[in-house]
Amino acid sequence: MRRSSKKCKLCVQLGPDLGIQGAVKGGRNLYENGFQVAEDCTNNHYLPHLLTERFEQIIHTYNSSRPFFVYFSTPLPKANSEWNGTERVNRQFVMPQYAARAPVRAMDNKFAGRKQQIAQIQALDDQVGRITQALEDKGVLDNTIILFMSDNGGAPAIAPLFHRNHGSNWPLRMFRGTPFEGGVRNLAFIWSKWWLKRKAIATDQLFHVIDWLPTLYDAAGGKLSNLPEMSGVSQWTSLRNGEKKGPRTEIVASLVRGLGLLAEEPSTGTLYKLVGGSFFNNKSFMGWLRTEGTNATHTMTVKTSVSVDCGNPAGVERTACRPWIADCLFDLSRDPCETDNIAATNPSMLKTMQDKMRAYNATAGPHLMKPFDSASNPERWKNWWVPWMDPVPVKGPAPCLPFQPSSAI
Repeated sequence: MRRSSKKCKLCVQLGPDLGIQGAVKGGRNLYENGFQVAEDCTNNHYLPHLLTERFEQIIHTYNSSRPFFVYFSTPLPKANSEWNGTERVNRQFVMPQYAARAPVRAMDNKFAGRKQQIAQIQALDDQVGRITQALEDKGVLDNTIILFMSDNGGAPAIAPLFHRNHGSNWPLRMFRGTPFEGGVRNLAFIWSKWWLKRKAIATDQLFHVIDWLPTLYDAAGGKLSNLPEMSGVSQWTSLRNGEKKGPRTEIVASLVRGLGLLAEEPSTGTLYKLVGGSFFNNKSFMGWLRTEGTNATHTMTVKTSVSVDCGNPAGVERTACRPWIADCLFDLSRDPCETDNIAATNPSMLKTMQDKMRAYNATAGPHLMKPFDSASNPERWKNWWVPWMDPVPVKGPAPCLPFQPSSAI
């Protein structure tokens, strides 16, 4: 939004590294300005509320004559990993007042996990509302840009264990952790009272997460030439003007767990997608999942300007895609739900996309994910996750007063 700080005011990371299921039992990881926040400082406070209240305090007390930037990373609506005495399981937690709301009660009780997630989404809605209200109360909302975005597609109940949740990507194909649209096509919106020339529009432009840095830097008046060389591009002009297309024409969706590449054909603007490889070694399911508790006649959805139109019957594969056998090709312009694999009927475009992917692979750096280091196990650090390789891994917990909610200010 408007000011940057080198230190995180209130940081939290839930659960261990996703690749080490069963290797550790878990640990606490809540820090403020680099110091551990002990349990008696938060009084068993619901974490989403605690984070929201801390944001309200920061905005309430800051000098409004200075610009600021806030990155608010909510834990909602994740299923958090917990040790049950034998193994790690994913659980969702929510306060009773959210579970009592009408959208939650409308879901059949036999879909308990989905009901919990809908309740978490109610809490997320409240978070966004309180963040906006805090900015308005401070008198800075009119001059603020708000960006809301997800980091990946939803994880349904059948996903591999370390991704399992009760999310829904319907009618998109597959889920988090795969290069299909259900894994890489994310929800996002950007809002500003004065800085956007067109309001309430949907755009078709390709956007990668690496584009946000130059885009927001550009929006804040920075000179892009001052930024170091990077793969991200500023899309501020196209967003501000409400254009349907932006400067990006290609996105690499995956180079690690299988292959995924989106690219616009220059002469026609058709958006093609290449998918290849296997994901989680799971070859038994490569399709679509309806939202839990819904069916063709009871969809529990409302059509909007941003709803996905599959072009073909949703959830019905027209031409098979088995990426572990052969690369698949889709025309996302007419088939965003990836029901029709056109690789066999469009070999020229298939080769073009494969050549592009080979070019990206040729310049790719080494993967940064490292094997699990047992020295990081929270059991070695009084059940805390710590930066165990730092010269001073543990800072705190510092003496603290019980956490004061924003209503006490």
